[in-house]
Amino acid sequence: MNSNNLGKKILSLVGGENNIVSITHCATRLRMRLSDTNLASKNKEEIEDLNGVISVVEKAGQFQVVIGPNVPTIYDELIDNTSLNKQEEDKNVSDNTNWFLKVMDVVAGIFTPLLPLLAGSGVFRGLVLLATQFKWLSTTSDTYYILTVASTAVFYFLPILLAITSAEKFKVDKYVAAAIMGSLIMPEFTNMMGSHGNGVIAHFFGIPIVLMTYTSTVIPAILAIWCLSYLEKYLRKWIPESLQLLFVPLISLFLMVPLTAGIFGPFGVYIGEGISNIINWLINSNGWIAGAFIGGIWNIFVIFGLQWAVNPVMINNISRLGFDYIVPLTAAANFGMAGATLGTFLRTHDKKMKAYSMSALLSILFAGITEPSIYGVGIRYKRPLIGAVVGGAIGGAFIGGLHVKAFAFVFGGLTTLPAFVGSTFIYYVIGLAICFIVGCIVTLIIGINEKEAEKKEVVKNISNGNIKTIDNETISQPIDGIVDDIATATDPAFSSGSMGEGMVIQPSDGNVYAPFDGNVTMLFKTGHAIGITSNKGTEIMIHIGIDTVKLNGNGFKSFVKQGDSVTKGQKLISFDLEAIKNKGYDLSTFVIITNTDNYKEVQLLDTNMHKHGENILSVNV
Repeated sequence: MNSNNLGKKILSLVGGENNIVSITHCATRLRMRLSDTNLASKNKEEIEDLNGVISVVEKAGQFQVVIGPNVPTIYDELIDNTSLNKQEEDKNVSDNTNWFLKVMDVVAGIFTPLLPLLAGSGVFRGLVLLATQFKWLSTTSDTYYILTVASTAVFYFLPILLAITSAEKFKVDKYVAAAIMGSLIMPEFTNMMGSHGNGVIAHFFGIPIVLMTYTSTVIPAILAIWCLSYLEKYLRKWIPESLQLLFVPLISLFLMVPLTAGIFGPFGVYIGEGISNIINWLINSNGWIAGAFIGGIWNIFVIFGLQWAVNPVMINNISRLGFDYIVPLTAAANFGMAGATLGTFLRTHDKKMKAYSMSALLSILFAGITEPSIYGVGIRYKRPLIGAVVGGAIGGAFIGGLHVKAFAFVFGGLTTLPAFVGSTFIYYVIGLAICFIVGCIVTLIIGINEKEAEKKEVVKNISNGNIKTIDNETISQPIDGIVDDIATATDPAFSSGSMGEGMVIQPSDGNVYAPFDGNVTMLFKTGHAIGITSNKGTEIMIHIGIDTVKLNGNGFKSFVKQGDSVTKGQKLISFDLEAIKNKGYDLSTFVIITNTDNYKEVQLLDTNMHKHGENILSVNV
């Protein structure tokens, strides 16, 4: 995958950094909250067409761009030379997302930072167990104990780690949060229970408190820090700023430690144990049906982000019981998808799809990451998703029926096999083979309907009932002024060509005119930038000045609105050239071909001084 400049292209198509309220990423996708989702939604198909983008998903109040394992690089490209890494999520932005999706978003934000550590520790633990089973490592040796604590520390101290990530999500002091949960796993606290275990009654100023063991728990930390977020906001509102440094953490610790020990902690422990017991009872009652259901449905869960409702249960099981029945079933779904992806590789005649499907297959086998296959293969062709569901269901029934256990929370792939080492390991391997083979065979039998998918690729650019064709075109200059190559621009975001090829103009007049017949596809409310698509398919953005968005529309006037049809030479925008200059702004105006990748050549016909309406750029297919 060629990711050069992909981050900046995405940034441009979602409406620029000023339209992004917050941005983060998980293992496979960029997750953005936008001020105006319509700006990005209208460019959704164009974003999906970018080389390196698998799909675009809008859910949980987020605009998500699915990229795959290379997402950290693209994220860094996108935020480079912007202020996005300093932005917070608590800006005022309308969010009509239903409560369930909001909860899933919170859970995802809390657990995502810990997933690499959980996965790495899980495989590490599996390797230690494997070494002991092959008698390479004695369970009484010092080496064994050191490797054991290194591989299991994440689970013992999980409440503290979750307190930190919860604090980051709820925007509270993460050090206070860590201290609150750390206090409940200190030896002095656990020693109060003696040898009786959970349920011992202690007293705090005469108030009875039910003592619990909090090491390796999940829900208590999240509940406690959620409540801390309200307490901290209240304290910061009423305590003078000069005294907050001392009294906010002091009062937070004084109140939250006993409250967590007496209310949130026991409640969270009982809830977590209850959910785990119910799910484990279902699997023990009829593992064949439970395995078929989870193995078959899991990839659908991933599409809608619903896996975050189950991930905490799996982590809680591993922490509390030392094993889990659900993790192997998610691996079944992974290998069902892997088989369907191989089936697609064997059926497709498209060389680009062959290369893509092989890359997506390796992503599953070696990293346990399915999104590239789900979005790039399953959703695109539909039928491979059926093969993946059937393969995951049949293999999942086998794995569930034989009660295969996972001893760590990992993504199901070849590299994570050690996390399943135990008495049921051979059943796990056989089950994965069943998933893979069935998923592949079903996909080979039902096919991928490639012609229909190609047809959809042709017509998916339909806009307002008219098919957008791409053809050679000559573009006229939209504004009077001195023209130069885009590479000479002082703004690296434009000069690098990351947003497309084009030109830069030093304007001599404050009027912008349509460079061709077409439609207004984007218009910033500040009036400093406009996007137009020609009737021949050329998409351009005209951006007036550098940092002029900070003027909040002062000095700009728009004569069209988004969605309007325009004719060549029609006035689009006027701006007060001298007044803006006097405020210290650089009025370099950029004319960018935002769909440059659709053309073999974008040629600047001439430089120097030109009037609007003169032919200045040509694009050739």
